Amino acid sequence: MKLDSDRNIRLDISYDGTDFQGWQIQKEDRTVQGELGKALAKLHGHPVNLTGSGRTDSGVHASGQVANFYSDHKSIPSEKFREALNSHLPKDIRVMESRQVSHKFHSRFDAHSRVYKYYIMNGAVCPAHQRNFCYYTHPALDLRRLNQLASPLTGVHDFTSFAAVKDKNENKVRYIYSARFLREGPFIVFRIAGNAFLWRMVRTLVGTLLLLDLEKAGPEKIKKIMEGKNRLLAGPSLPAKGLFFHKVLYESETTIY
Repeated sequence: MKLDSDRNIRLDISYDGTDFQGWQIQKEDRTVQGELGKALAKLHGHPVNLTGSGRTDSGVHASGQVANFYSDHKSIPSEKFREALNSHLPKDIRVMESRQVSHKFHSRFDAHSRVYKYYIMNGAVCPAHQRNFCYYTHPALDLRRLNQLASPLTGVHDFTSFAAVKDKNENKVRYIYSARFLREGPFIVFRIAGNAFLWRMVRTLVGTLLLLDLEKAGPEKIKKIMEGKNRLLAGPSLPAKGLFFHKVLYESETTIY
């Protein structure tokens, strides 16, 4: 039970999602929240409720997941929870920063926007050390056309056409602040920021945009797919391994996508 004297601790977390069945804790499968919960319980001597800013699916990575918990542990300074937790965590999860925040801070409900990145390797061959962290495609991609195709995604839209068939959200309207392709080292990266996302929405958006680029389609095609509100109109959902939960932005932070 949370007491008024308990500290509210924010964690900034990165993880390699390859061997996880997503973020959310499950009874039998290995999850990121589950591993963090085990480490917190070891430090506190009892279960600790951990809230994440958003859920990631099986195989999805994170470079900027945010979570918070209330701690009754009096002897660990807030900034030292990073080292304390990392000493109990597996190597595919790292706490990058820990700090005390306001009692009112809620990592999920206070989030203004969430930013995802999807990494694409486009060339003759995909280096072996990158195979678990990107999607490889050989046909040449047109960055200019891809950004023209992505431009209609910004704003408030119904994204039913890009949600998994089994997505349980009744309301599939989302606000997209930014959606564009850019070069980042050897990758072409699709970066998208929005208030929230539907199940497999980002992966399906990228799969559809790549398909339309190969078809040399114009932005009116993506508009028609959105207006149709039918998953059958969109393209394939790309593998989870290329997707990263990049960062979370809160009202008090500078909004830079």
